[in-house]
Amino acid sequence: MSVDEQEPDATQIIRAREPAISVDGQEPDATRIIFPGDRTQIIVPGEQTQIIVPGEQTQVIDAGGRTTRIRIDTGVPASTAVPRQRRGRRSSPPGPARPPGAPESPELLRPGVSADPLDELVDRMRPRLAKAVDELQVAAALEAEGLTDRIARVAYGFSDVFALALQVYRRLGPPAQDGPAPVLPRRDRRESVRVLAHGPLYALPAAVFPAVLVVLDPRAVVLAVTVAGALGWVYAGTAAFAAYKLLGSWRPRAASRLLLFAALVAPALGAVAGVLIMLGTGGGWGLVLLAAGQLTYQLAGTIFMFHRREGLQAALMVPAVVGGIAYLVVGAQAGPVAIGTAVAGVTAAFGVSLWLTRGRGDDGEPPALPLLRHRAAGLGGITAYGACSAALLLHAEAPYLPTRLDLAVAVAPLILAMGFVEWRAEGFRAQAVLLTHRYHAPSLFQQALWRAIRRETVACLLVPAGLGLGLAAVLGMLGRLTPEGLFLIAAHVALAGAYYVAFLLAGFERFGLLCGAMLAALALHVGVGAVLGAAPLLGMTGRPVTDTTLYLVSVLALHVLFLIGLSRHVGQVRHYR
Repeated sequence: MSVDEQEPDATQIIRAREPAISVDGQEPDATRIIFPGDRTQIIVPGEQTQIIVPGEQTQVIDAGGRTTRIRIDTGVPASTAVPRQRRGRRSSPPGPARPPGAPESPELLRPGVSADPLDELVDRMRPRLAKAVDELQVAAALEAEGLTDRIARVAYGFSDVFALALQVYRRLGPPAQDGPAPVLPRRDRRESVRVLAHGPLYALPAAVFPAVLVVLDPRAVVLAVTVAGALGWVYAGTAAFAAYKLLGSWRPRAASRLLLFAALVAPALGAVAGVLIMLGTGGGWGLVLLAAGQLTYQLAGTIFMFHRREGLQAALMVPAVVGGIAYLVVGAQAGPVAIGTAVAGVTAAFGVSLWLTRGRGDDGEPPALPLLRHRAAGLGGITAYGACSAALLLHAEAPYLPTRLDLAVAVAPLILAMGFVEWRAEGFRAQAVLLTHRYHAPSLFQQALWRAIRRETVACLLVPAGLGLGLAAVLGMLGRLTPEGLFLIAAHVALAGAYYVAFLLAGFERFGLLCGAMLAALALHVGVGAVLGAAPLLGMTGRPVTDTTLYLVSVLALHVLFLIGLSRHVGQVRHYR
């Protein structure tokens, strides 16, 4: 077998039945192309895998930075000797002989047709990638086709799939402009109202708290509500995350059973927390009932939201809200009515939520436990995220709940606006997908995406800001408005914008980043407050204005940390395919 050294675009002649020779390079680790018989082998030093293409009679290789066309010629008998190769060349081991009686390989020439495998790959992928906006989208499509880094190196001469994707993206040419770009789908009005109602639904149990504070020790009540609320936040969030993962894997029966189990455990878990609080504070058994009811309501609400039955949840809790308002208007005489309707409402909501889990899916579902084990890291992440979120929100409120009404209610704008924040975060992906059709340059896509994030963040700040102004006006009319109250209201307004970005990061499952940022913000607030003598959690309660101002600063710093973390992921088009 011999190779004729010619110009980079010249045809080289290889005798098809000769032993293999080296084609590329003069270094000892050069790539070898072997043509034994009717088979083509491409061997890269250090790789154990060989790509063998049977029946190929024309091969294109990259040798020394140039593309070389190789033509098989059978005009020379098989006994032709291999000429002595030039210095620096080496011969590879001979390949297997042609089977007896096998036909000679005919000469194959295809004038006018490109034999470049990269061009063939581009032509094959063009229908799928006609509107690709960057090489990452191309890389995702290539990996979906089964191309690995090894194939990219051996078959195409690139270091990995991403290097190959960059060249494919360049050869695709301008993105196709056929057809109008899709429009953002309009949301169903009922669906929007359902999500917007999440905030008020979170706050419904608060209607009965004034009556409870009269019956039980206020400090013990605050501790019970804080502990049970934080525990329910974490517990319900983890259960909902696992249920949605099961539902997304076509396991609705397993998802409903998981929520049923979580709801049945909730009253006992809350009761245990209540007993510990009762023993620690010396309070009565009412604390046990309060903690158990708090956790029960949160898990029932999780089931209602999972099955999109928030309207039913609100209807069941209307009597409790009416009873709480009656207590505020009439006074102590309406206390038993307020507490009784609250207990009845929570009990009814719990019973109906259990009923909603019946008859979901069928018995032929795949097992759920292997999937949950596979998602163990995500479950741990969402649990830690819930714990950090609860700590960040409640650590600033808890010290003031028993004695400072203006500071205790400062969280109300955030709670009432959380449904709006969730609603805007749910629509983010649809906006991003729409932008991938409108912009075909990565830089333009990323600029448009960040404009959308800024616009949505401003909206998530304006809604709680309006609620905060209303709250401040009411406190002013009651003569209870204070500077520290204004700062704490502003901090919760800013926290709504931070939570919008947090929801986007949670969509990418960046729970470690979320937890780290929230712990840093909490440490900033408490640590600097301890230095300045304004840390109520540490018993330093004499400077509330400094404390609430530091909390506002820590929330703003948290928002910046979230945006920095989001910038590493949000602009990658592969997330919106």
